[in-house]
Amino acid sequence: LSSAKSPQQMQGTITKTYFANSIKTKPQDIYSVSIMPCTAKAYEARRDDSMYASGVSDVDKVLTTREFASLIRLAGID
Repeated sequence: LSSAKSPQQMQGTITKTYFANSIKTKPQDIYSVSIMPCTAKAYEARRDDSMYASGVSDVDKVLTTREFASLIRLAGID
């Protein structure tokens, strides 16, 4: 197994470090959502090793593409 973060986790880290710094806010004030095709990505985001030392998650929520499509339909977006 690789010790490198997945692209999803890397994007979450960038969002909560670089982006948070650029808009002058704290990482814990950003809620990061990923839309991924695989349910395993939701498990990956909940693992303890996908957090900063402060306990802030890289990715806060993962929706599958199916869940996202359902939300779009529920909202009546065509």
